[in-house]
Amino acid sequence: MNKKFVLGALSLFLLAGCGTSTDTTKEETNEEATTTVDEAGGAQSSAEVTDADGAVTKAELEEENGKITSVSIDVIDKDGKSKKELGDEYNMKQASAIGKEWYEQVKYLEQFIIDNGIDAVKLNADGYAENEDLKSGCTINLTDIMEAVNEANNNNAQK
Repeated sequence: MNKKFVLGALSLFLLAGCGTSTDTTKEETNEEATTTVDEAGGAQSSAEVTDADGAVTKAELEEENGKITSVSIDVIDKDGKSKKELGDEYNMKQASAIGKEWYEQVKYLEQFIIDNGIDAVKLNADGYAENEDLKSGCTINLTDIMEAVNEANNNNAQK
């Protein structure tokens, strides 16, 4: 009788230990945003999205009369290193299908947003650009980047 009780209790512990919990691969984000408006009606806003690894994606937008006139995007890793500041040292060129560094691809994205607007940036389910023109100059994952850009833009809209 005592052996059955011990075996039953042990079985419960094993089942509890092998049970699945919530998905730990889900990205957690933390967002911060600010907006300022000047006397001429221009607005500047910024937003930050922090991922589960501690990397901070920053987007800064300037808008004049409802049109985006400037976009600045960067990612700061958990050690405080900026991908833009790393420049060629980031070493993405060899791994890139289009042979461009991270900062070059982001510069292309920034100009694409200025020329075409935020709504022109369409992402597939994996977070990569769908638009062929955008893909020709930017093949990096844009999930966190566009989340920050959209958050900054939403703040401008609420000015």
